[in-house]
Amino acid sequence: MTPDELAAVVALTEGPVHTHAAEQVKEVEDCLAWSGARPVEWLLDNAAVDDRWCLVHATHMTPDETRGLAASGAVAGLCPVTEANLGDGVFPTRDYLRHGGALGVGTDSNVLIDAAAELRGLEYAQRLVARARNVTAPGAGRSTGATLFQAALAGGAQALGAQAGLRVGAPADLVALDLDHPSLAGRGGDAILDAWIFACRDNPVSAVWRRGRQVVADGRHVARDAIVARYRETLARITA
Repeated sequence: MTPDELAAVVALTEGPVHTHAAEQVKEVEDCLAWSGARPVEWLLDNAAVDDRWCLVHATHMTPDETRGLAASGAVAGLCPVTEANLGDGVFPTRDYLRHGGALGVGTDSNVLIDAAAELRGLEYAQRLVARARNVTAPGAGRSTGATLFQAALAGGAQALGAQAGLRVGAPADLVALDLDHPSLAGRGGDAILDAWIFACRDNPVSAVWRRGRQVVADGRHVARDAIVARYRETLARITA
């Protein structure tokens, strides 16, 4: 997309603007060769990036870009499982959060769809880089799981142009965890989120409602059998 095309597309909407940026080193090198600026640097200087924007990945940033993206109000849309699978690199989460940056998590591949794995991967990558524990927690004794969950919830809602939380008139999007799951036994408060993200081998999600309609019951999607059958048929046609 050219700069003129980008400006034209952004002008078409008052809603969220999502774009991939600085996922891989080659992308950064190509952008430097084309413009003399790095991808995030170029966007911040040329595209009026604000809180409507979500920069997906934004993996490779200088300290100045990190501060600039945080100050812009945009969301960094992180895909830790995808980024690890592709060997992209590690987002500067600790510094970004220190500067008040907003983030969300998701995926742009089907290698694994698992919200807890995304948050766990985000924190563990920071621990490996910093050689420290509880890197994203805001202080001693604070819950890393709750910090990551709340940040991703707020940033994800912002990136979607939606509101997070329970309120009259808001969509009833709910997730229930099975407190009888062995990894959650004896847990309460924020410790439940810590255990779900960092200690559960098996998925403890027992139910999910989307806009008030239950789509997961007893840990299974309500249409799982039909979905699996269609998947197998499709895969068989593709690989035949």
